[in-house]
Amino acid sequence: MARPRTHPNELRSQTARCRMTVAEYEEFRTNAARAGLSESEFMRRRLSDVPLPPALSGPSPEYIAALNNYAVVLSRIGNNVNQLTAAIHQGRDFGQYWHEIGDELQAVLGAAKAALNLAVEDRD
Repeated sequence: MARPRTHPNELRSQTARCRMTVAEYEEFRTNAARAGLSESEFMRRRLSDVPLPPALSGPSPEYIAALNNYAVVLSRIGNNVNQLTAAIHQGRDFGQYWHEIGDELQAVLGAAKAALNLAVEDRD
């Protein structure tokens, strides 16, 4: 079933131009993003005095820093895995380290998952 046609009076066919400084435009874009709206919808709501939705709050900087640290640790573990794989393919025996790296990887993934869940719960 096709979408019903929009009445001509409801079509958004007109545009309004507004000149801003770079700083004003960045503030405008930031405010629209905080409200979770497109720039056009944000402007329409501000001009017509329609209330804006509550600002979206992101995770705290502490959570972001912790998640970034986990990403760095996971990257280092991945580097070690690549080095061990290359060494094994060259005939060197480093098989005993796979269990150690696997255990470390599981611990870091568990901690990262817990931190991410905490950040998501904190946002709700």
